[in-house]
Amino acid sequence: GKSSFLSVMLGELTRLRGEIVVAGRLAYVPQQAWIQNQSVRDNITFGRAFDREWYEKVVSACALAPDLAILPQWRRY
Repeated sequence: GKSSFLSVMLGELTRLRGEIVVAGRLAYVPQQAWIQNQSVRDNITFGRAFDREWYEKVVSACALAPDLAILPQWRRY
């Protein structure tokens, strides 16, 4: 049910009948994380120029600070 609904919304599954209307943008975040074989910083910035304020907001929003603090070689920036 739910997975099929999301697959139809994303265009990954053909709907048999009815209509789907999306007002604005649609985003999907799967349960299984996809992490690049890069540094934590590179995974957060994802090719963008480093912006310290934005980076800190992401670390905070994702509650990553406690996890990152225990990594032996982790550098904040």
